[in-house]
Order: sequence, then C-alpha cells, then structure tokens
Amino acid sequence: MKYSTIRNRTIFTLQLSILSFQEDHPFVLTDFRFYIAEAAHYIMALNFQQEFELLYIDLAAKPEQKPGIVGLKLIRDAKKTMHPKIYDHLALINISSVCAATINAHGKDKVHQDKSKYPAQAELMVIEGCMDDYEAFKKHLLPVSRQFLLRPIHTEWNTILTAFDFFLMDGVWEAVSFVGEMLAKHKNDGGVSHAQLFDQLCKQDFYAMLCASMENFLNQRYPLGKETLKLDF
Repeated sequence: MKYSTIRNRTIFTLQLSILSFQEDHPFVLTDFRFYIAEAAHYIMALNFQQEFELLYIDLAAKPEQKPGIVGLKLIRDAKKTMHPKIYDHLALINISSVCAATINAHGKDKVHQDKSKYPAQAELMVIEGCMDDYEAFKKHLLPVSRQFLLRPIHTEWNTILTAFDFFLMDGVWEAVSFVGEMLAKHKNDGGVSHAQLFDQLCKQDFYAMLCASMENFLNQRYPLGKETLKLDF
C-alpha cells in the first residue's frame, strides 16, 4: 500500500506484489492470479466505502523504472484522522490478496476445513507473490496493536482469520471470481472504474448474498476492541 496527499485527499494505491515476484516473468498482468487478487482487494474495500472513495483498478503495465503502480486506487480526505479503525481497514484490504491466492490455489472447501488449524498449521496459506501486501498488512496493524495493548502476532492472526472468514461467506467468493473475470476481459483497456465494476456486480444473482455477508462481516468486526481482536493459541 502506498499513498500520497493531493488537494487534501490521500490517494491509496494497493500494489499487488505478484507484479514483481520474479524478474523473468514480464507479462504477469496476463496471469489470472493477478486479477483474482485485485478483485479480492476490491470486494474487501467495498466494505469500507464510508471511509474511502473507490476510483478504479489500474491495469496498465508501467515501463520499468517509471513511477506509478497498477492496482486498486482509493482516496480519502486527508484532513480526517488516521485512527486505528482505518488502519484495520487497510490491513484487511492488504491481506485480501493472500486470502485470494490461497482460495484460488486450494478451493473454498479445503480452505474452510484447514483454516481451523491456523496459526499452528498454516502450510497451505499462499504467501508467494503477495509478500509486499503481507508486509504492508503487518505495518498497518501496528497502530491497532498499540491501541489495544495487544501483541502484534495476535492481532495479525486474528485479522488474517477474519479476512478468510469474510471470503468464505455466501456470495463473497462468487463476487471475487466475477470481478476477476471482468478485469481479465478488460485487460487491454488499461483499467476498469469502480462505476463499471459495481454496475455489473449489482446485477448478479449472488449480489443479495454478498450484501448480507458484508453487513454480517462489519457487525462482527466492529467496533474494534480487545474482545473482537483476541486470539486463543
């Protein structure tokens, strides 16, 4: 996650690290894992539209050494305070690529079965290609851990499990798959706007389930507190 301030608005850019995980893969934008991960970023970010304005998903490959990165673009009023809840939102968006990579690799049923073993046994969790997101995730959670006087490792695993739970809810992975396919179809357009994505998303049969799951997710996660962030090892 990178961000800058322009005209009193903070522009957040989610960088999917799959873009740079190996230098000998110059055409990673054609890899469907990229689209699935960006779709997961987008669907998670839909939960937080009261804090962020979603703009578009940039699909234009940048020349080497040129500024700018592809991915989901968000903005937020820079005059607003960056309190722990906002950092929690950003961390959940960051870790979404790891959830997406894991579910895409192993399937919903396998992940649902195995995540009960996390963090003791998390061998199937896919981090490769998502390390930048994973590092940003940990960084964004530090203010949350400090606020509630919790060990960072506890806050991190609690949040990882929360994110996985969200993507396994009714209608959510269906939405991720739909948006991922839509991004792949528009790969030569340079990007897809939030308006384009949302217009098509809300016409799908699973949309009502997605909305219900988003509401349940927010009710379970917030308000943040030691009780919602606890983790029993």
